[in-house]
Amino acid sequence: LDVSLFHLAVAITSGYEAITLALPAEHIPCAGSLSPPQLMQRLLTLARRLNSKSLASSVRKPKPKRPKGYVDGAVARAHVATARVLRSGRVTP
Repeated sequence: LDVSLFHLAVAITSGYEAITLALPAEHIPCAGSLSPPQLMQRLLTLARRLNSKSLASSVRKPKPKRPKGYVDGAVARAHVATARVLRSGRVTP
């Protein structure tokens, strides 16, 4: 199952905010006091409790192909110098 990191981060932060509101500060688990293997085990335990379908990423469908417009090569390569137009005194639309 492909998991969206955005939805995972939202689930973690919303759960942490609820913990900070419900529990006093001395009862909130601190990740800094755990060793890296203990922290990994704690995070894996918490991840097993999450609903994986709510965290699944959605795949976008491909963009529809649109035909490119056609411009004649002579028109695309045509160059008109601004100074030459100003000197001649005429304005081209």
